[in-house]
Amino acid sequence: MSIARLARPLLSAALLSLTALAAYRPALADQTVQTPEAPVVVIHSTAGLVTVTRGDDGSVRVVGGNNPTATTFHITSSDQGMLIPRGMGLPPRRFTLPGVREGTLGVRIENSGGDITVYVPQRDAAVLVKLDSGDAALSQFRGPYVVVTNGGSVDLRQLAGFGHVRTSSGRVTMTHVAGNLRVETTTGSVMGTAMLAERAEVKTEGGDIDWGFGGLAGGPYRFTSGTGNVHVTLDGRQAATIDAQSRRGSVINRFARTASIRFRSQHAMSMSLAGGGPEITAASESGVVEVGPRQP
Repeated sequence: MSIARLARPLLSAALLSLTALAAYRPALADQTVQTPEAPVVVIHSTAGLVTVTRGDDGSVRVVGGNNPTATTFHITSSDQGMLIPRGMGLPPRRFTLPGVREGTLGVRIENSGGDITVYVPQRDAAVLVKLDSGDAALSQFRGPYVVVTNGGSVDLRQLAGFGHVRTSSGRVTMTHVAGNLRVETTTGSVMGTAMLAERAEVKTEGGDIDWGFGGLAGGPYRFTSGTGNVHVTLDGRQAATIDAQSRRGSVINRFARTASIRFRSQHAMSMSLAGGGPEITAASESGVVEVGPRQP
């Protein structure tokens, strides 16, 4: 998925193998790494909770973990290929991250286990997190981010920017997240509260999706589950165009009195709120799909 056609590179090598992208100098673990420019922060952890949150501008700080190591590097034009790998029943993804260009400074962190906290500047070039096992929690910074985990949970709070989350069975929870968001999981559930995304695509093969809009932007917004249920809520006074369907399940409309219904059946529905607006699509193969007003 390409978000912006900006200068290369793709950041595949950083996330997949975490091998040297260019000549780098070692930095002390559990201390501060100076970053005079917005950095790319690459974190690989074998186990434990990885917390990434806002720290001091101009530096990246690493705390905790099992003797983690931190090194600096610079992005090169040869760093191209797959950013999100195969596996977990999901196809590979290829795309660029906006704002990342050749020569961008990076900090690579390796953690062999144990809970670790990484403090990043409020605005960064990108944050990339790969977990062999364990959970991730990201909060309170601006910039692109990618999280890949085999089965751990992912929690996102007060983030802004392009985001991509991929997990197998882990639960994904999000609160007050803005920007362009993509979430993919096989059996994990996805819950979004007071979401402010400009656009979103959420896919799960067997988990439930529960998405509460805090506001709408340009969209589109697409929510798809295989066997799970899909529940979407928003302010009925906001303009939106909603399509919902479940091939073998049922569709429930809680906007019956305030929406303009174009089509309705047991398995599908198409309607508009306040004259129509950003597209919202909610679909399941066999689960219940429900759309309704946001609770005060």
